[in-house]
Amino acid sequence: MNSKGFTLTELIAVLVVLSIILLIAMGAYTGIQKSVLEGQYKNLVLEIEQKAEEYAADLATTDVIYINVDTLIKEGYLQAEDEKNIYDPRDKTKMNCIMIHVIFENGEYKAELEEKKENNDGTCDVSQVDDLRLSLYCNGEKCNANKWYTGNITLSIVGLEEITLANSTVEWTSLLGTYVIQNAEVNNKTLEIKDEKILNTTYNVTIITDNDETYTISQNIKIDNVAPELVVKNLNVNYQTPQYLEIKANDMDGSGLEGYALVNENESCITAEYSSKSKIEVNKAGNYKVCLKDKAGNINEKEEITINEVLFNYNDLSNEEIKQIPVYFLEGDTSYKLLIPERNGYKFDIWINEEGNRIYNFDSLKNDDVLTAKWVVEDVEIPVDKIDKDTVGVVITNRIDMILVLDESGSMSGSNIVDLKQVSNQLIDSMSFEVGSTISVIAFESSSNILVNRGTSAQTGKIAVNSLYAEGGTDFESALATTGTLINNNNFKKEDTFVIFVSDGGSSTSQSYIDRVQGKVNTLYAIGIGSGANSSVLTQIASPNSYYHSMDGLESLQEIFTKIQDEIREEVTIKSQNGLIELPNLYITSEFPLQLFKNNSDEAFATFNSLAEAEKVLYYDSNNKKYYLDLVKVDNEYKLGGNINTVNFTYYYS
Repeated sequence: MNSKGFTLTELIAVLVVLSIILLIAMGAYTGIQKSVLEGQYKNLVLEIEQKAEEYAADLATTDVIYINVDTLIKEGYLQAEDEKNIYDPRDKTKMNCIMIHVIFENGEYKAELEEKKENNDGTCDVSQVDDLRLSLYCNGEKCNANKWYTGNITLSIVGLEEITLANSTVEWTSLLGTYVIQNAEVNNKTLEIKDEKILNTTYNVTIITDNDETYTISQNIKIDNVAPELVVKNLNVNYQTPQYLEIKANDMDGSGLEGYALVNENESCITAEYSSKSKIEVNKAGNYKVCLKDKAGNINEKEEITINEVLFNYNDLSNEEIKQIPVYFLEGDTSYKLLIPERNGYKFDIWINEEGNRIYNFDSLKNDDVLTAKWVVEDVEIPVDKIDKDTVGVVITNRIDMILVLDESGSMSGSNIVDLKQVSNQLIDSMSFEVGSTISVIAFESSSNILVNRGTSAQTGKIAVNSLYAEGGTDFESALATTGTLINNNNFKKEDTFVIFVSDGGSSTSQSYIDRVQGKVNTLYAIGIGSGANSSVLTQIASPNSYYHSMDGLESLQEIFTKIQDEIREEVTIKSQNGLIELPNLYITSEFPLQLFKNNSDEAFATFNSLAEAEKVLYYDSNNKKYYLDLVKVDNEYKLGGNINTVNFTYYYS
């Protein structure tokens, strides 16, 4: 077997390719390593700045300070890598001499690294590094620039050896003009600050040792010896629960308000629980103290108040919803307005206390008063069915707009159309045109026509009815469309408009045509005549419970028309006078009862078959010998919740 090795040219080519790959890999590795080291450096810078901020906060100084990394290592805030130094991870150079600038701004410390300050021998240049080993103590504790003190403060210097401080000259100054020099002969190198009110300034002390070394310390001092003052106290009477005592206070230029509290008169404000909320819930009457506390601990407990409670009682007459509202008010503050309650069917009259006295304002109120609302019945308008028991047939004496929609198709020929004309004429004769009633007549077969548009006399209506002539088909939709147009063109009021729709046949009808009429009238009556009448469609056309069917000729049709007339009979509106409605010539028997209805319901909630039964709701004026329906009695007897103006009734007179 023959074997063939690599040629020299091939070996050189392979080496070149491998060298290129190695160079590319080394470049990528170097880039990655550089990126990692840069990230480590940024993290180290962030840690140094955070530790510098902690250092400044622990000193509680608000002055601008300059320190270096070496300071943080010596003070134990940073851990050196080799017991002395911290190194830049990028090039391993020492970072100990890098300066750090720290400021106090908007309530927080901010540190930033600056340039390196290093001597030629490699040591750090400390000429600009603040020596913060020296500090001022307030009453034996390290002064806190953010703290408000109360009482006197003794400033003392801490950080120098006692013998050095004793042999030094100390100069005290402040922005308020303080100037005190204590030479070596003064043993007690302290300064006592006395202020009876509020102080907020910076004190400076310069120390010159016997070796001519100079140290300077600055410290901001805040003293607040003044308790907050109450500006406003107000207990809003809003007849809502809960009620709140609103407090406003002023601490002037002091430490600021810590909170508010309300305690009983025999309790101490020192142990009270304070809240920053200026509204304090009130749920009990009594004598109280308003407590004010500032952030320095000063307490004002000299503000005493008396809170009274009054019960407003709505439980008057028969109102089902009993309302009893406790209301609190400050004694001596009578500027509040009394509650004016509302109730359907009544007008509020006055508040009465337990002694029966009328109360007009808060001046007359004392603690634990109970007030009861007194009402008068409003002069409301009450719908009444007033019926003459001796009337033969029914006369419609109230104002209505009557529309007759009558079938004159071919199937109506003969007795059907003759009977329809007779009963229609009788209905027209029963109407009271003198009070403004109108009659309209529409005839329909394959099409529809308006024979009378809002006629104002019986003669006009009867002429139109008598002109009916039976021929053609039956188109309900045309008849309904024409009826709707007539109503719209005349702007008929819904409550006054009645439609009587009569047919012996019927065609399928879209609901939209029916809706054009049903929704615009008081009642739409539909009457079917004979066996050919389409009862299902006519029932659909009619208002609820308003479809009738005549199968027995004229007598049956007359009975239906009379029933309709009876339903549209005299409905009057009577205005009550102080809750009394006059019932002239009242007549009550089991055949002709007095009936009371609520909210126009179909069924009476009370029926009286004799005068004796009705006396529970009647008032009899013996002088005038007249009966009245007493709405207050009705309300008390049947608990209508005050909705007097929704009561309607039927009565007969002789």
